[in-house]
Amino acid sequence: MATTTAGIAELYSDVVADLISFYDNFVLLPNQQLIVNQYNLTGAIGNTVKIPLTNSWPAGNSSVGDNIDLINAGFDFNPGAVSLTVGKRGAGSLVSEESLEDGGFETVRNAVVTRLSRAIAQATDKAGFNILASGAEADLTDIANVDITNDSGLANSDLTTADVSFVMSPEAMAYAVKREPTVKMFEDIQNDNHQMVATVRNGFVRTPNGNSDQMVRAIIASDLIGESNASLRASLDMVSTSVANLRKLNAPTDDSGFYAAVVSAAHEFHLAKELNGIGGISSGSIGSISQDLANQALLEGLIGQAVGCRFYRSNNVPSGIASA
Repeated sequence: MATTTAGIAELYSDVVADLISFYDNFVLLPNQQLIVNQYNLTGAIGNTVKIPLTNSWPAGNSSVGDNIDLINAGFDFNPGAVSLTVGKRGAGSLVSEESLEDGGFETVRNAVVTRLSRAIAQATDKAGFNILASGAEADLTDIANVDITNDSGLANSDLTTADVSFVMSPEAMAYAVKREPTVKMFEDIQNDNHQMVATVRNGFVRTPNGNSDQMVRAIIASDLIGESNASLRASLDMVSTSVANLRKLNAPTDDSGFYAAVVSAAHEFHLAKELNGIGGISSGSIGSISQDLANQALLEGLIGQAVGCRFYRSNNVPSGIASA
């Protein structure tokens, strides 16, 4: 920071103090319930970490005779490694001196902290979900780029555009951070502005388990909130199919035995619409609780326990991508 104004110095101090806590509230993927393997590279040399993996989950031999070669008899865990490279994400803003004078330091502080932290949190989650879907950070433009198994049962030709939701094991990915969210400010005297930028350096990598599928399944369904064709909507059956397939692969769960279902806003609505017709459940049958709250309670409670996953909604999963 370079500034000659005491008020700006105080504003900078306030933004620095609050940025990480705001970022933590907005970001989803760097969460122990979603990604258990996390690495802090702060202060380390280089931008890549090599992560050891156990690439398969074979059953042990239940009847072992004398002098049996347990490794070459097909019970090798086949350990390997995968490299995770961190990237830089950032956002910035110009704040005029007049904005500070007229809007007030507290108003500007709240706006700057909220927008900068939300921007780098969104950039982080978008990169992570793109990697989860295709192995690369680039935004997906075509359903064909999704290279994990689609449990929706829909062919790409059934859809015009689609959202991608995920059902995942907490060991489906690894996450590393090299630089925690950081703010820099500079007083642009020539233009009477204050430059404010926030950056973070982090990265993701998929951690396969040796099968043809990763420890994550895709649900590719319509991105239209008001989708009129029920067969094109995301459904609880799709979610439960993904959970069953992950269990079949012995994909690890969290400590409570759950996977995570991260759904788009459209798919969240599809699931809520499906719940509206389950067993005559309505706002009237659950006392004074609104229908939205009733659906939320079902998704987070009874339905989540029955299906075997925790539900999260994110606007940063691949959305509105075209069919092949």
